[in-house]
Amino acid sequence: MNTAELRFRDACISRGFSVIKSDQFSDIHEHWDFKVNDSLVDVKGLKRVARHDSSYSTDLTWVEFKNVRGNKGWLECCADYIAFEQLNYFLIVSRKDLLDYCIKFVSKEKASSPKDAFYKMYSRKGRGDVISLISLKKLKEKIKYWVLVF
Repeated sequence: MNTAELRFRDACISRGFSVIKSDQFSDIHEHWDFKVNDSLVDVKGLKRVARHDSSYSTDLTWVEFKNVRGNKGWLECCADYIAFEQLNYFLIVSRKDLLDYCIKFVSKEKASSPKDAFYKMYSRKGRGDVISLISLKKLKEKIKYWVLVF
């Protein structure tokens, strides 16, 4: 488990939730990390906007329509909720609400580089992925969310 997943698991357990870690198949192909009570949750650690950035962003995050193999990405798969790591909490959103938001606000226009991928589709050279960079601040203005402090 990565650091974000450990923090998420511990925060859930400390609140008395039933927490079961996914197996490798479910993690890779079904895109969920934990079953919390009766819900499947995919945990997303803090992200850099670009690989060479020295710091992580608490506002901008990447969303995945298709994975590196060109299959359904985590936006279109099995998790009920997505938990985005922040500095001292997780921002939790319904995956379906997030997908609807992205379909509505992410342009079909193709970005030529990661720095141009803000609300545009981007594919990395030599990979089958389709990703976009979105603002969590803007997302929170449009959809319901929960906070899980760790």
